[in-house]
Amino acid sequence: MYSGTPHINKQQTSRNKHKQASDGVHQLLLVIIGCVRISQIAYPRLCRVRHLGYVRGIIPQLEKVCQGPFIPGPSVTLVSLLAGASLSLATPVTPRQAAQQVVRINSIENVAVRPNGLILATNMNSATLYSVDPVAKTSSTALSVSGTNGLSGIAEYQPDQFAVIGGGKSIYKVDFTSGTPRSTLIKTISEAQNLNGLAYFDNSTVLVADAGRGNVYKMDVNTGVYSEVARDPTMAPSGGIPFGIDGIRYANGTLWYTNIFRNSFHKIPLDPVTAKSTGTQTTLWTNLMGDDLCFGPNGKIYVTTNSRNSLVEVDPTAAKPSPVSVGTVTGSTSCAFGRTDKDRNVAYVGGGQGVFAVTIRI
Repeated sequence: MYSGTPHINKQQTSRNKHKQASDGVHQLLLVIIGCVRISQIAYPRLCRVRHLGYVRGIIPQLEKVCQGPFIPGPSVTLVSLLAGASLSLATPVTPRQAAQQVVRINSIENVAVRPNGLILATNMNSATLYSVDPVAKTSSTALSVSGTNGLSGIAEYQPDQFAVIGGGKSIYKVDFTSGTPRSTLIKTISEAQNLNGLAYFDNSTVLVADAGRGNVYKMDVNTGVYSEVARDPTMAPSGGIPFGIDGIRYANGTLWYTNIFRNSFHKIPLDPVTAKSTGTQTTLWTNLMGDDLCFGPNGKIYVTTNSRNSLVEVDPTAAKPSPVSVGTVTGSTSCAFGRTDKDRNVAYVGGGQGVFAVTIRI
C-alpha cells in the first residue's frame, strides 16, 4: 500500500467554566466564527473572513443577536470573545506535553510531509505553498499556486505529487518530481460551496469534503472527473453556520471525518473500489471540537482540536474511543507524521502560530 495512506491495524464531562456567559454572546460567537476560519480562534489578531458573501448573509443575524447594528472594529477578535463565552459542552483536555515550535508562519491551515522529509503548509488567505525544513527549522516558498488566493486541504496521491484545494472550489496538482515544482488546475467544482478537507483514496483518486454542502466527492486527479460518494446529516452545517464536515482521512474501507461546529467525530464505510458509502455512519464523540486528523505509524488516529489547543490520540479499534491528549498546540488545525527514520514518531501540527512538533511515544 502506498505510504501516503498508512495502514490502520485495526471525552459527559464537566461543563465549561464560562457556561454562565450570556446566550447572546454565545450566539454571536458562533455566528462570527461561521464566517471566519476557525483555525485563527486562538491566534491574537483580527481574523480574516472566509468568504465575503457569508458576511453579507449573516449581518441580519449579528444585528438580531446584538439587538442593534453590527459594526465590527479592530478590537473585535475571536480571542476576546472566546474569553467570555463557551463553545457548548466540551471534553476537557489535559495536555501531556508542550509542542516544540518548528517555524512561525501565521495561520497554517493544513500540512503534508514530502518523501524527503520537508513539510508543506497551506494558508487559506494566501496562494503560497510553504516548504518547512524541520531539521533546520526554516521556511521558504515552495511555489505560489496561480489562479487562487488561498489554499486549504492537501494530500499526496503519488510520490511527491500532491492535490491541494484552492479558493474553496478548485483542486490543483502540485508536482515536485521534475525538480522545479509546478502547479496546474485539475478541476473546479462549480457547485461546491466550501471545499476544505482532502484525502488520499488511491494513486489516481482523492476524496474532497465540501463543508458548505455537507458531502464528499471523489475526483480522478488525471481527468478531473468527479462525483458525490457520501452525504450524511452528520456532515452538514449546523446552527446557521455554513461549515460542516472538515477534516477527512481514508483507509481500509473507512472514511474518518470531523464536523468542527458539531464538536463531533465520525466514521462511515466506503466501497474500496468505487469510494461510495456502503453503510451508516458511526458517531465516535459529540463533545470535543475536531478540526483535521492524521494516521500515526502505531495504527492510532490523531485529531487536532483547534480552540481546545491540543492534539489527541484515538484508538480506532475501540467501540467508543476516548481521546487522550498527547500535546499542546495553540489553535491546532492539522497534522502529519514525519517520513524519515529520525521523525517517524513526530507529528507535525499546523496552528495559528506556525508549525509545531509533537513527539509520540510508540
